[in-house]
Amino acid sequence: MKTAITLLELLVVIALVGIIAGVGWPNLVGWNCRQEHRNDFERFNHFLKEVQSVAINRNKTTLVRVTPSPQNSNSLGTLKAYLLQNKSCTTSRAQSLENEIPTYYFHKESELKTEHNRNQCFYADGSADYNTFTLRRSCGGKNLLYRIQMFAATGLISKEKFNFKKNTWEDL
Repeated sequence: MKTAITLLELLVVIALVGIIAGVGWPNLVGWNCRQEHRNDFERFNHFLKEVQSVAINRNKTTLVRVTPSPQNSNSLGTLKAYLLQNKSCTTSRAQSLENEIPTYYFHKESELKTEHNRNQCFYADGSADYNTFTLRRSCGGKNLLYRIQMFAATGLISKEKFNFKKNTWEDL
């Protein structure tokens, strides 16, 4: 006796695979978007900590300049690090740290906002300018909002995620 798959069994299997793919695909796309946004946020945070570390190690003021990208670019903006020759937070007489800390490019889908200044300075004693950066993105109809707060006297970098259900910021 030969065993074989009937046409009906094959059609049932194809229908089940189609249903599973139809339900699973949107979840997978949303997960990729959320993970990409979280990775972007973590790289931004890591970039700031690296520049802060250079300021402390070299006993010099460093600056992170946040530059928005042109409209036709695939990036939202860039982060560039500079070593400053004076204690003022400007790029005059600044040396680029691009060889040590490469320029960072944000994804165009993200929205970056600062509450105070687009430039972020770190000082040799570990302190920093007070600033708040928020990074927002919509993934599959869900809003994602992350925030980095810089505390001036201590140079502490706080990472938070906004919980839209509770309408509060939560530490990461």
